[in-house]
Amino acid sequence: MTSSSDQVEYQRTYYDGHFPKRAAVVQEQLAHPLFRSFYDRLARLVCDRGLAGDGTTPSPSNGRALRLLEIGCGEGLLGSALHRMAAERSVDLSYTGTDLSAAALELARPSVSGQLIQGDATQVVAGLPAASHDLAVVKNLLHHLDDPADLMRAAARAVGPTGKVVVVEACLGAPQFWVFTLLAPKREKHFFKGRRRNLAAIHDGGLRVVATDFFSWLPYELAFAIRFDWFRKLLATDDRARIDRIGHIDDRLTSALRFSASYIVWTAVPR
Repeated sequence: MTSSSDQVEYQRTYYDGHFPKRAAVVQEQLAHPLFRSFYDRLARLVCDRGLAGDGTTPSPSNGRALRLLEIGCGEGLLGSALHRMAAERSVDLSYTGTDLSAAALELARPSVSGQLIQGDATQVVAGLPAASHDLAVVKNLLHHLDDPADLMRAAARAVGPTGKVVVVEACLGAPQFWVFTLLAPKREKHFFKGRRRNLAAIHDGGLRVVATDFFSWLPYELAFAIRFDWFRKLLATDDRARIDRIGHIDDRLTSALRFSASYIVWTAVPR
C-alpha cells in the first residue's frame, strides 16, 4: 500500500513536471474570453456563497473586505477569476493561494496578487493562524488526498467560527472526468469513491454543509485545457452577447441534467 507521504511526493513530482509543459496553454486559457467566462461564473458562485450571511442567500458585497484562501490554487485559473470578481464587485480582496507544486505557483504568480505558499495543503493550512481567513476555497483537491478530513479540519480552523469553506469537486456522473481519471488512475486516486467520501471528509473535519449547488454541464475544461489548440481556436470569440448565451445554455443544461453536471459545490460552516 502506498503511504500518504509517498502519494504527496508522487503528486508533487508529477505536477512540477506537468505545469512547465503547459505554460503556453495556460497563457491561452487566461486570455480566452469564453474559457475565462467559465471561471468567472464559478468565482461568482463561490463568492456569493462565501459572502452570504446564512450560506444560501447572497448579501451585498460592494465595499466588503474578504480574506480569501484558495487551497490547491494550481496555475491560477480560478484565482485570476476571483480577482476579476472582486474588482467587478468592489470587494477588497486579500488573497492567499497554496499549492503543492512550485511550478504551478510560478504560472499563477502573474495573474494573481497576494501571498502564494508552496507546500502540502494540509500542512500549510494547519500552520495558518486560527480565524485568519473569511473564506476557504478548495477545488478539485479532495479526491487527490489520502485523508481529506485532515485538510477540512485545518480549513475549518483557518476560517474560524464565522467563516465558510467552499468545496468544488467533480461529479462522478460527468463523463468528461472519467477520461482524466482513467488515463491517470494514480493521480486521480480517489475520484471514483465519489460524493459520499467527500461529504464524510467535510463532516469529519468539523464542518456542516449549508448549501449544495451544481455547476456547469458543458465540457469547458476538457475542450480548453488539452494541449491541442483546436477548440480554443474554434470557439474563440469576444462577443459578450454570444458568451452570455453560451453561459445561459450551460446553466439550463446543468439545471435539467444535474446528475451529469461537471461539478458539485458544497458550502460549509464550522460546527
